[in-house]
Amino acid sequence: MESPDFGKSVRLALRGLTFVSDTSNIAEVPSIKNGNDMYHSVGLGVMNAHGYMAKNKVEYGSPEALEIVDIYFMLLNYWTLYESNQISIERKKSFFEFEKSKYADGSYFDMYLDEPDFEFKHEKVKDLFKGIFIPTHKEWELLKQSVIKHGIYNAYRLATAPTGSISYVNEATASLHPITQRVEERTEGKRGKVYYPAPYLSDETIPYYESAYDIDQRKVIDTYSVAQKHVDQGLSMTLFMRSELPEGMYEWKINSEYPTKKTTRDLSILRNYAKKKKIKSVYYIRTFTDDGEEIGANGCVACGI
Repeated sequence: MESPDFGKSVRLALRGLTFVSDTSNIAEVPSIKNGNDMYHSVGLGVMNAHGYMAKNKVEYGSPEALEIVDIYFMLLNYWTLYESNQISIERKKSFFEFEKSKYADGSYFDMYLDEPDFEFKHEKVKDLFKGIFIPTHKEWELLKQSVIKHGIYNAYRLATAPTGSISYVNEATASLHPITQRVEERTEGKRGKVYYPAPYLSDETIPYYESAYDIDQRKVIDTYSVAQKHVDQGLSMTLFMRSELPEGMYEWKINSEYPTKKTTRDLSILRNYAKKKKIKSVYYIRTFTDDGEEIGANGCVACGI
């Protein structure tokens, strides 16, 4: 978002990832080599979403935050399609069986061409994207015709990984997720305990750094749902819940036999909500217990295997 040329940054990122895919000639694993040779798939994603929102005093999961995610991922989609099409033109080559895809007949672009041109609903978001090119029907139609004629090189372009460890290295929040703690404690090999404060943490941004465990998980699902419609692969979405839920957070708990205790019914309701919102998968569900212990993938033998 701080790049002087948003589109160029995305195009360069796709080029870099494509180079890695093209040069990852792992002959020892023929299935990987074969897949790379045929599909040239990559997975450009995102990190520091919560950090960016907090920095700009936008509440995670709010209408303004959802609009930021919507336009951001639409731009990722547009520019990766654009650059993949340029690579196809240069190399005179598309991914395997491109002609059978929705790109080839142009129907993939209907989700943009059948809707009105994008218009900002919130002035704050409009200001954040000031000076950044937003494609209209005209640009989408031109791209559609070029893709139909020349193809695209990468069968898959976008994905959002959890980015847990690499986010800390880059002083960023992980993926699209909200933070779990304002100052997170991690144990890392020989270094022992390391403390990572949330980026841009200050008296002004603290109110916007609400823990994932204290957020209605429908806000997390809504955030990923808005992104998913622009993403051709999946998003690694994790849900965060306390064993004792904040009172009144979920309306179905008000007259429940267990008004604050997390139950399998709560998980079922949230999973059904995720399905309704067209989430492809729920990656993990992490639980924060009464004694302050976080239980997730690290404590799951089956996940480890």
